[in-house]
Amino acid sequence: MLKRIAEFVRRLQRDASGLAAIEFAIICPVMLVSLLGAVEVSNGMLADRKVTQVTSTIADLTSQDTVVTNAEMSDIFAAGAAVMYPMGSTTLKMRVSSVVADLNGVTRIAWSSDYNNMGARSVGSTITLPPGIVAPGASVIFSEVEYKFTSAIGEFLTGGVTIKDKFYLRPRRVLTITRSAS
Repeated sequence: MLKRIAEFVRRLQRDASGLAAIEFAIICPVMLVSLLGAVEVSNGMLADRKVTQVTSTIADLTSQDTVVTNAEMSDIFAAGAAVMYPMGSTTLKMRVSSVVADLNGVTRIAWSSDYNNMGARSVGSTITLPPGIVAPGASVIFSEVEYKFTSAIGEFLTGGVTIKDKFYLRPRRVLTITRSAS
């Protein structure tokens, strides 16, 4: 009996049939997770780059004007939303503010507009900017963007990641850009 068991064990050690299937069953999940992880990281990096592009685009478009109207602000926000393609813009929030520095260097909000309920900044409220951004008596356009990135896989794990960016740009044609309702 013991001799038959030993013979059976030796035969199993020499038998290679099914080995490839076992190796595939072990390696396949690892490779699939690696592939899906690489796709998710790439999409996250793309979303981050798109948010940066949106932030600079809305600041750039605003800084080229002298008086910004409601219609122009709607167009600027529409252009920002279009930059997000193909990521989708349903969770995109944008805000553009004009920050004016008085002769003492105190910076205050002159006007602010928002998109998708980000919330406009209060006119006259003080704001701290990085040093050297705006000279006393001058102004700067300050754009802010938030985007909640959710992926098909990551949504189940984290519920999404909020990507934020800020951009400062000096007006190009005037010292201070004004805001008009008409």
